[in-house]
Amino acid sequence: MNKRKEMVAGYAMIAPAILLYLMVGLVTLLFSIWIAFQHVNAGSLISSAKFAGFDNFKDFLWGGDSVATGMFFSAIKNNLIIAASLIVIVIPLSLVLAVLLQNIRWFAKGFRTIFLIPMVTASVAIFYVWQGIYDPAGALNTTLSAFGLDALVAKNGWLGEINTALPAIIAQTCWGAIPATLILYVAGLQSVDTHLYESADIDGATALQKLLHITWPVLRPITAIAVIMTINGAMQIFDNIWLMTKGGPAGSTQVVNVLVYQDAFASGKLSRANAMGWTVFLVTFLFSLISLKALRSKT
Repeated sequence: MNKRKEMVAGYAMIAPAILLYLMVGLVTLLFSIWIAFQHVNAGSLISSAKFAGFDNFKDFLWGGDSVATGMFFSAIKNNLIIAASLIVIVIPLSLVLAVLLQNIRWFAKGFRTIFLIPMVTASVAIFYVWQGIYDPAGALNTTLSAFGLDALVAKNGWLGEINTALPAIIAQTCWGAIPATLILYVAGLQSVDTHLYESADIDGATALQKLLHITWPVLRPITAIAVIMTINGAMQIFDNIWLMTKGGPAGSTQVVNVLVYQDAFASGKLSRANAMGWTVFLVTFLFSLISLKALRSKT
């Protein structure tokens, strides 16, 4: 009887949260899906919406609107470039830093604090600092000039030139993404039984053998989580690009979320913007499943 009362009390305590989710989260989600299959523009009454079928998806996926199609595929290409760059740079670098932090004894807590600064600093402030670094008269150009590397200086700023804008965004995004991945790897390394390493040393195992047979089995599922988090973050990237470049110059840093925002609030095409958002969700979900399957631990 007491267990039943505890169960009822537990459900009663979480009921407000569930109700709030159903009212705000789930209803909004379903409403967004509904709009994606309707003809609804900004300022229009919902009652005037007309069923559009797959017309909104056709606009940017199958050439219904050639301009929108070109912009969408260019934007999603940039998203995928950012995702691939983050996976190749952030995950290995985070693992190396985690190993170093695991073995450092002097000022270990201080180093961990330094690496976590991007997580605790206001993102808007960070973006403006990086914007200043990339400015024509910013720290990066000044440093290159000081070392006599004037040929590498971006005269219009690193965010103002087509060839350098996206790499500059990727560098800033990598810097901001390292802390979360680093935390995962530090936690994973701390869960490895040190006696296993001692036994391996006694048996004459090499560093590579210890990495493959002791460390990697623990870090493999963590890496899967890190890859999925990285893909999700890259496909949802918005705030730094919106504040730093707004997708420019000439669309070189345009990503899907910026395109969705512009489509919804600048062009007023709410239905097509929602359709784009759900398309990106499906692409992200697909890549996450592929990553999970590829890195899933074998039992």
